[in-house]
Amino acid sequence: MHNKKEIKMPVGTKALILSKLYYGVLSKSLERLDLERYYSVLYFLNENNGCNQQCICNNLAIDKTAMVKVIDHLIKMDLVDRVINPDDRREHFITLTKKGLKQTEEVVRSFMAIDAEIFSTINKEDLETFMSVLDKLSFNLKALPSNDLFFNYKKTARKPRKPIQK
Repeated sequence: MHNKKEIKMPVGTKALILSKLYYGVLSKSLERLDLERYYSVLYFLNENNGCNQQCICNNLAIDKTAMVKVIDHLIKMDLVDRVINPDDRREHFITLTKKGLKQTEEVVRSFMAIDAEIFSTINKEDLETFMSVLDKLSFNLKALPSNDLFFNYKKTARKPRKPIQK
């Protein structure tokens, strides 16, 4: 098979693998909650509670159509409310409910704990460089022509995780 030789992959593939691993750990750490997805939306609302739907879409790169479904699901779970802007009825503000605030605290704690763990062997300078490079990669990708992709945010399926073989 493969003899400890590094297999070269495009950065997008590596990012996808990292994301899948990260959200698998996050999902495991939050499985006791009445959540199965949309952790990033709740995390974002923790710092931006009461923002409009477009703000969430722009910051999390979520399609407007998908965002409506995400918010509808979070409302059904009693985690957020959609409040119509009295000055512009086309705009909706998204606010965390009491239950949403409580569960979002857990989501934030889990994100922070995972980040602390995965960066525990990375020095501060390398971490700052890594974050800066990620920001630059995102900026550079936004400048390139692309298709708008629609991600289907269905219920997360969990299956037993096998250890990574080296």
